[in-house]
Amino acid sequence: MLQREDTTQKLTFKKGERLKSRKIIQSLFIQNQHIKIYPFKLVWLTEAENKPFSLKIGVSVSKRLFKSAVKRNLIKRKMRECVRLNKPLLKDKLNDKNIRLSFMLIYLSSDLMSYEEFDTKIKQLFIRLGEKVNN
Repeated sequence: MLQREDTTQKLTFKKGERLKSRKIIQSLFIQNQHIKIYPFKLVWLTEAENKPFSLKIGVSVSKRLFKSAVKRNLIKRKMRECVRLNKPLLKDKLNDKNIRLSFMLIYLSSDLMSYEEFDTKIKQLFIRLGEKVNN
């Protein structure tokens, strides 16, 4: 397992950070602000809030590409684990803003990838997302 340098923050993915609201998910795809780094597409939405910075995160794998639920769930577990470990990249860049950032991470490839490839691609996505939201 990979060890992270910064152990002062708890690296969690709590129930309150999961994107479940149908309204927010629909508005994500209506606004359609997205970033693609193959094999991922990240669709995001920012909303002004009185509270400090918060995240809502969802992951998705197409049933059309992976018929087997076992493979879909494996990919989603890998995606959630990478999001959990790399969340501080976003929080460090956007912590001073009073916004709620909601995003959906979608897997586009029909091939399975290694965990290391997932990790590097999601890091790149989060860095680019932090830059776009800051502008």
